[in-house]
Amino acid sequence: MLKKTMSIILALILTLSLILASCGTRAPSKEPDGTGTGEEPLKIALVVNQKFGDKGPMDDLAKGAEQAAKDFGVVVKKLESESAAKFEEDIRAMSKDCDLVVTTFPYMSDATKLVASEYPDVKYAAVFQFINDENTKIPNIWDTEFHGEQAFYINGYIAGKLTKTNKVGIVIGGEEPTPNAEGNGFMRGVKDANPNATVEFAFVGSYEDPAKAKEITIAMIAKGCDVVQTDAGASNAGVIEACKDAGILCSGEITDFYDTYDGFFGIIGIGFGATVYQAVEDLVNGTFSGGEHGIQGLHNGGYFIDWPTYERFADNHPEFGEAMKEIIVEAKQIEKDIIDGKIEIPYDTRVPNWENFK
Repeated sequence: MLKKTMSIILALILTLSLILASCGTRAPSKEPDGTGTGEEPLKIALVVNQKFGDKGPMDDLAKGAEQAAKDFGVVVKKLESESAAKFEEDIRAMSKDCDLVVTTFPYMSDATKLVASEYPDVKYAAVFQFINDENTKIPNIWDTEFHGEQAFYINGYIAGKLTKTNKVGIVIGGEEPTPNAEGNGFMRGVKDANPNATVEFAFVGSYEDPAKAKEITIAMIAKGCDVVQTDAGASNAGVIEACKDAGILCSGEITDFYDTYDGFFGIIGIGFGATVYQAVEDLVNGTFSGGEHGIQGLHNGGYFIDWPTYERFADNHPEFGEAMKEIIVEAKQIEKDIIDGKIEIPYDTRVPNWENFK
């Protein structure tokens, strides 16, 4: 009887051990609906400092997260953090129940670092932020910055070739290192394409103020600008509206406004969504780059020139068609030379000023 009792006890201990072991790990389901492996799917939170529905960076981030959910079976939560006063609270709330929290832009860096220290087992992807460097390595944060000066140089070159008044404009959302570098890259491109041209520049002061962006663009047009580049998130809509009213050319980043105005001649793409997707993929594969700072640019898809949108413009506008096709050939070669290292565009973070290039 004793022997039988001991056997039962040993069997119960073995069963309990197996149950505990199975609770110690959690892997993502590979099925899109989060089922199929019998294990709880990983949870991803996207906490952003701007509103979704901007047809720009926020929507691209969401698109990347949604694609990751389909491909890796993770569960995605999205949260708009309304103000700087709520960043810390919102990131912390998502950290309590998620495996990876994605935050956006330098405004959220302090809150991201603080909460990451409280939740060392949670991973954080800090998009467009400057956290890890030679002296700082936070093991559960992977942060990335985006260098768009190369892509904007190419668009500046195109604008310099297209202008007939020799006056070009660029409208940027806010003063930050990368947008500054993009403005300077654009100016360099204009100058190299057309030494007789000049560039008007202005900050909107917001990435969500189309009305102010329109006023700024109207003022540029009054000064003679006949080509305007946008770099202002949701504020871009105001730039496009002003250009349409005046019948001048314009180009932008991320969002395609061609259906709104057919004088919109091309898009610089930014891989915000691709960065979110990469963070999720690395988490799933166990290769998350905690403690590292990445640079996303023309060389790795962080920025890209959406050439079909330029070719569409050339095909549909006979008055620019042949000239635009020749410009596209030139610009594609410049893109290749930049990627190959034959042309170097400096990461110049000074406030854009045409006087610097005269």
